[in-house]
Amino acid sequence: MFVIIIFALLLGYSNAKGLTVSFKYAIESYAPQPPQLVWLIKANDTCQSITLSYPNNFEHTCYIANVKTDAIQCQLSLPYLNRGRYSLKPIKIASNYPFGLVSVWSYIQPSHAVYVYPSIIKTLNQQLSQMTANDDEGAEKHQGDDEFESLITHLPEMGLQRISWKHYAKTQQLLVKQFSDFKSAETQFDFNLMTGDTEQRLGQLCYLVCQAFESDIKYSLKLPNKVIENGSGKFHQQRCLQALSSVGTDYE
Repeated sequence: MFVIIIFALLLGYSNAKGLTVSFKYAIESYAPQPPQLVWLIKANDTCQSITLSYPNNFEHTCYIANVKTDAIQCQLSLPYLNRGRYSLKPIKIASNYPFGLVSVWSYIQPSHAVYVYPSIIKTLNQQLSQMTANDDEGAEKHQGDDEFESLITHLPEMGLQRISWKHYAKTQQLLVKQFSDFKSAETQFDFNLMTGDTEQRLGQLCYLVCQAFESDIKYSLKLPNKVIENGSGKFHQQRCLQALSSVGTDYE
């Protein structure tokens, strides 16, 4: 038995030697779905029976039967189902090869946090609907640019590009076309204007933020202790969702 254990120790160390495990990115989620960590695993030679484990009362484990020289991805689920921001604990990388009698392991500490966004709760928002309608109308009539609003008197410093020559022919008065830019208009999602308790309000705001992103609408977000200025795009959406996740926590 002593010889077998020594032999298992040598094989176990040889199996894990040269194994490279690197953090790639986090897949953040909407409550009550768990977030995931994506890892890139590569070995100098064939490596068998590798597990990545995240510590909690019920250990979450990603098992890989065989790692060859080509890098593979492993998704490790985290035990977080409630809205919030979570600092990551050390991840255990272990090998129980060949007989399960001994274990070779190491730890890696990710340096960032993951977010679980609020549950999405559908809500009606007249301001968002109006902005979407305006945006579509402007794109239809002016190929995504401004929408005609009114005529104003021409001033000496103004150019001649927007003079309404049709009105000049009738009235002999120089009038300039004025346009309103729907793209630059701002809509604000306000926590205090939502209905229900805190979680319901955050869920409604989460829905509106996602809808605004899908419609490419500029918006700002007003929370009890924080205001995110007007913006659009993926980064702005992520910033707003992370702020919603942190309401009522120590991370605001």
